[in-house]
Amino acid sequence: MKKFSLFIPVPKPAFMIQGFGENKISIYKEMGLLGHNGQDYPLMQGKPIRAAHDGLVVYAGMDGSEGYGVVIRTNETFDYNNDLVWFKSIYWHLLAGIPVKVGNQVKAGDIIGYADTTGLATGSHLHFGLKPQAKGENDWTWYNLEQNNGYWGAINPQPFFNGYYAQDAQTIFSILNQQISILQKIISLLRIALNK
Repeated sequence: MKKFSLFIPVPKPAFMIQGFGENKISIYKEMGLLGHNGQDYPLMQGKPIRAAHDGLVVYAGMDGSEGYGVVIRTNETFDYNNDLVWFKSIYWHLLAGIPVKVGNQVKAGDIIGYADTTGLATGSHLHFGLKPQAKGENDWTWYNLEQNNGYWGAINPQPFFNGYYAQDAQTIFSILNQQISILQKIISLLRIALNK
């Protein structure tokens, strides 16, 4: 089964001020959470946020706390606890005027928003979250597999990071494609040489 992989969605160098499961402020308990249900990266207002993986934009807008965010779901399934699931990544506290819309296909590294303090934020940062999902009977029905885990279905994204920044994703894919193209040409030349 194919393993899911995430690029780091913030500009270099990234550092977290609050990790998954940490509970530095009481608001999480008040919200019914065991702790923080994502990762927080401090960023200057207006810094670009990039897609951590390829996928479909399934939400782009404002929540009830006037926080702007984007949610991206994978186009294919991946291994999670020996089952095939989709993943959705969550990007919150974005600047109003989100550059993507629901239904857009994005690639890892595409700019999907800009850092801000919208919603329940104490400073400009990105709240990044990850949830495994299952598809329901209807195309529009999706379920968070871990909904009752105390984090509203979110899981720790840290084990899924591949160590690369999303801002470099397109370059990495370009290099890989060039290498594949060169290998294909070498194989073609070898076939020609062997047939003579």
